[in-house]
Parts: sequence; structure tokens; C-alpha cells
Amino acid sequence: MNLPKPKLAVIGTGIAGLSSAWLLKQKYDVTIFESQPRAGMGVYTIDYRSNGIESRIDIPLRIFCRGYYDNLMALYKEIGVDVLGSDHAGAFADGKGEMILHYGNSNLGLGNFSHFKGRSWFSPRAWSLGLESRRFFARAKRDMQDTAKLADLSFGEYLDQASGEPEFVDIVLMPMMSVTCTCDYQAVRDYPADIMLEYLTCGVHELGIMSAAGGVDDIVPRLLKNIDLRTNSAIANIAECESGLSVTTVDGESDIFDHVVVAAQAQQAAKMIAKFDQQKALLERIPFQKSVMSVHTDTDLLPASDTDLSPVSYHLPQGEARAEVSVDLSKAIARLSGQESVFQTWNPLRPIAANKLLASLEFTRPTVTRDSRRAVAQLRDQQSHAGNRLWLCGSYMADKIPLLEAAVDSAVSVAEQLGADIPWKPVPA
Repeated sequence: MNLPKPKLAVIGTGIAGLSSAWLLKQKYDVTIFESQPRAGMGVYTIDYRSNGIESRIDIPLRIFCRGYYDNLMALYKEIGVDVLGSDHAGAFADGKGEMILHYGNSNLGLGNFSHFKGRSWFSPRAWSLGLESRRFFARAKRDMQDTAKLADLSFGEYLDQASGEPEFVDIVLMPMMSVTCTCDYQAVRDYPADIMLEYLTCGVHELGIMSAAGGVDDIVPRLLKNIDLRTNSAIANIAECESGLSVTTVDGESDIFDHVVVAAQAQQAAKMIAKFDQQKALLERIPFQKSVMSVHTDTDLLPASDTDLSPVSYHLPQGEARAEVSVDLSKAIARLSGQESVFQTWNPLRPIAANKLLASLEFTRPTVTRDSRRAVAQLRDQQSHAGNRLWLCGSYMADKIPLLEAAVDSAVSVAEQLGADIPWKPVPA
């Protein structure tokens, strides 16, 4: 006689919630709640049609690389998601649109190879930036061999103490990490140094960027297979009761579960678990920043180039707290090739022509500070205690930059503690 599985609720359908539900469904009767009309990982996906081709565009763009995204790539392999290379070579231009540095990527069968493009071949400044880049990464790799020297340093303090490459840091490194972390330059500097250097030395520059061949529309159904999905079900509160945890929606519907995995963002989770005083207080120490992402066909945001422009364009006006970064999706993403150029711009500083704007959304992303790192360590310790029923899961819960990999790392950790078998050898967070 088969006993009924324990009931488990997952709140949120980002990659953390979806991967948690997928990992736990063999051991638990899983119900996943989503406040939006469809699963959140793909809620902002839009249709794009040009040159007789129809495609779907993920907002925001989701990319990853080998060497840092090990658990994510293992999950994708397990569920049958195909991945393809994605070109994210860049062009850096000042506030007047004048090119500072322009490089491309080539693959010679031995990994990713970066090279100058156009006038950058003949620019002393571009060559200087290239040399500064080599020195910076060589030193970063050496420093990661002795992480004790990074203890208690913020990334900004590390740069101030160790950097002999100030122009590379200001013109290339900070804009690149600002868009990677989707935050302003100061937040990048506030990251713990070892977390930032772990990403920078993982091999992303040599191995190159990848993306899911079919986008999130291919990923989400695979992760939701045989799972009860309840959309339009925003959660009002989660509370302890005699037989477990009660989950109540804003519409007043309530159900009781043996375990609840809250895979919402930290500031949202804090509101749902307001009756759990200690966890709520720790969640409120996790900072986040808002960003705007626009999809459009306005080529006026691109810098002038004397050669084929690389897919990623950085607009760097002086005095701004963030760069403006545009990705030509038809060049960067294989499934959009053959269509007219369509761009995804993070942090648009200049107006986009209204008749060329396809979509625009505001979203939030957690960041990491030394204080938030301590808060998260306490949260992880609390939910490791025997008898715990409330589980916090999300990209902010791993000791990494809050990206796709950190979200899956967190899901793996929660699933392991709840007794699930992980079908690959997990990579420690």
C-alpha cells in the first residue's frame, strides 16, 4: 500500500521555484503558486515577427556560461533543454557616441578568442585597455588562490587597493558587472570581493556565453510537468498551525501543507512570512535595486561603427550611476537570426522612439553586501535545524552573485535537506 506523499507548497515560478518543484515532486505532492496569469519565468515573454519569421523574446534575456553555472546546466541537461553559444562581444562608446573600444569574439576550436574590431586595431587607447584587462585578470586569478586576503574586503576596496588598471575598471569592468548584476556601480563596489572575483575568474571570457535554444517557453513546461500550478494566486500570508503551515491567498483561499518553499524575492517573501519575526528581520537586510528593460527596434541608440557592430553596445555618459547597455538579439541569439535587428536595452538613458518600442518593464534584483551575506548565512542556518517546515529559496540565498545559477544552487540545497535525490552530482554553492 502506497502512503500519500507529504504536501508541499512552492511560492513563485522563477527558476528557483520551478527547479525546487521539479526536484521535490518525486517525494512530495507539490503545488506551486504564482501571482501572475502564467508561470513567472516566462511571464514577460513577447512575440516578434519580421522577415516572415515569428519568434519569442525573453525579457529579461537569460544567459549563462560553463564554469559558473554548473548546477543550472546540469538541470537543463536532465530535462532535455538544448543550449547554444551566444555572442556577447561588445562596443564601448562615450556619451557623444564616439567609440572607445570595439571587440569581437571568434571560436578557433580551443575556446573563445577576443579580438579588436574596426578602428580599435589602430587605437592606442584600445590597446592600453586590452593590456590593462590582461593584467587585471592575471592578478585576480592569483588572488583567488589565496581567498584569505580577500576576507572582509568589498569589491570596491579590492579595486582601490590592488588596481593598477583604472581606465579598464571604469570603462569596461564596472559597466560589464553593472549589467551582469543589474545594479548601479556603487552596488557593484559593495559586493564582497571574493564573490565578484569568483565570477570574473570562472572562465567566462575564455568559454563564452550560452543561452537556452528554445528560450523560457521551452524550459517552463519541462519543469512544470506533473506539478499542480495555481496561477493568479498571490499569497497574503504563511502561518504556523497545528498540522503544518497554512498558506492563504489574497483572495482568502487557504490550504495546509507539511512544508512550504518560499521562492519569491526577499522583499516579497518578508511580507508573506511577517509572522516569522526572525526570518522577516533577516530578509529585510537584503538590498535590491530596480531596473528598466526595454525591447525595441530603435537603431539610434547604437554607436556609429566603421565595421560590423558587435552585439552588445555600452553607452557610457560621464556622471551616470549605470551604463546604458543594448543587446542586438538578432546577432546574439541564434533563434532570432535572420530577422530584422531587435534590441533589448537595460537602463535606457535616452528616449526610445515610441513607434519602435515593443515592450518595457521594471524589475528588481537582489544585490549582495557584507551585511546581507551575514544575514543569509543566518537564514541558511535557521532552516538547517531539525523540524523546520518553512524554506526560503532564491538567488539571494546562495553565496554568489544572484543569477540563475545561485537560484538553482539554492533549490538544490533545499531539496537535499528535504530528502530529495538530486539526479546529478550537485556543485556546492
